Amino acid sequence: MKVLIVDDEPYMIEYIKKLVDWGSYGFRQVLTAKGGSMARDLLREHRPELLITDIKMPKLSGLDLSRIIKENRYLTKVIIISGYSEFEYAQQAVRYGVSEYLVKPVLMNDFAEALKRVLEKSFDKQADAENSAEGVFCNQGDVISYVKKYIRENYGKNLSLDVLGKIAHLHPAYLSKIFKEATEVNLSNYITDVRMQKAAELLKQTELRIHEVMEQVGYQKSQYFSKLFKDRYGVTPKEYRRNKQW
Repeated sequence: MKVLIVDDEPYMIEYIKKLVDWGSYGFRQVLTAKGGSMARDLLREHRPELLITDIKMPKLSGLDLSRIIKENRYLTKVIIISGYSEFEYAQQAVRYGVSEYLVKPVLMNDFAEALKRVLEKSFDKQADAENSAEGVFCNQGDVISYVKKYIRENYGKNLSLDVLGKIAHLHPAYLSKIFKEATEVNLSNYITDVRMQKAAELLKQTELRIHEVMEQVGYQKSQYFSKLFKDRYGVTPKEYRRNKQW
């Protein structure tokens, strides 16, 4: 998923970028724009799932961007941040379908709560609709079991959140959310555990070279693979292979 942060004040963009861990919410790309005109072009090009924008900017305001999203029927959700608490701004924001309206100064907890509400309202409904249309899963337990099975059987392939969302017929952010709730483990950590377990098996039971093992379990960079393996087993892949009784 992508998020676009827009403000004519560079310090505010940096503040919002660092306010939360975007990856933990399922966002893999954080786009920024120093003004509404640049943001309009990025909206058209990237169609981000979420727009966070200041309400008052030269040329194109945050409300103008919200109107563009509504008129073009983009699926982008909007959080407006404003130094103006007047009711008229809130009224316009609602008319353009803005999901959340925050007044400066924006505090971390308030922002995180607003972000959580946007994700839950938007993606829970989408997931319900998709499941109903596809008729694939009866409940969340079926989803989690299916995703786990897919990961175990395809550990060497691309297992990005977007890919897993497609195979589960769920929005990536929603899938990440329900997986963590059901298993108490982050989806990315589960994938790493499966891959490391398989790597250990291959090191013990085959004569494959270490770089071949690495590639078979889905990694391309040896230094990164070695670090993950050592974090999991306390030794490097080479040391692990030397000691077969692990």
